[in-house]
Amino acid sequence: MPRKSLMDRVQALVKVLLLAGLLSSFLAAMPLSALHIKSAQLLTSDAKIICLFLLLEAGITLALMMLILKSHRESLRSLGLRWDRWKSDLTTGLGLVPLLFLIDAGVSAAFRAYLPKYYIEKNPLTEIIHSPQQLCLFIFSALVAGGLKEELQRAFILNRFGRYLGGSGLGLVLWSLFFGAGHYVQGVQGIVIATIYGFVLGATYLLSKSLVAPIVAHGAYDALALVVYWFSSGRFR
Repeated sequence: MPRKSLMDRVQALVKVLLLAGLLSSFLAAMPLSALHIKSAQLLTSDAKIICLFLLLEAGITLALMMLILKSHRESLRSLGLRWDRWKSDLTTGLGLVPLLFLIDAGVSAAFRAYLPKYYIEKNPLTEIIHSPQQLCLFIFSALVAGGLKEELQRAFILNRFGRYLGGSGLGLVLWSLFFGAGHYVQGVQGIVIATIYGFVLGATYLLSKSLVAPIVAHGAYDALALVVYWFSSGRFR
């Protein structure tokens, strides 16, 4: 394998930063200014506004990714989005869902027992869901912005780290930490849970060399978590 030049590494780093979510979040927040809504007020906004932001941010990220891949004559298949082993990948993805729920329960229990100051019983994002229509909209947004966009984003970044920036293992650790920090609106507990989720899903991708399993796991978990919240909250009555 030819040695990567400094320019190759710099270009890879720039592309990682472009797809890290900061630019896409900034661009997605711009339309909100027309509604006089600041990013910091997003959690207190209408559910439709939040879902619009999530879908806009996902669309911008995916568009940037496709442009970058096309410029390198690469495709989503090169990142691992292929269906030749879809049955085993589907089984792996669904099998990870209970593990993700166990991680959530375990971290929550640890925070309640040892860090009660930072314990959060309810996710602030789910608290704004007040109707079945909003629930369906949130599930759709979670599948697109979480299951699809975040896993493609993770695969691209781990791919670039593996080829140019010190190895996929380093990328997995750094991106898991960054991914967790991106959930700061859910408090310290949410950051810890998201960091572990990012590591598990990223490790699954690296071990399987396929995006199908982490996409299925992420999407199924998000959708089920929202449904469980809805029925456990009693708002379906």
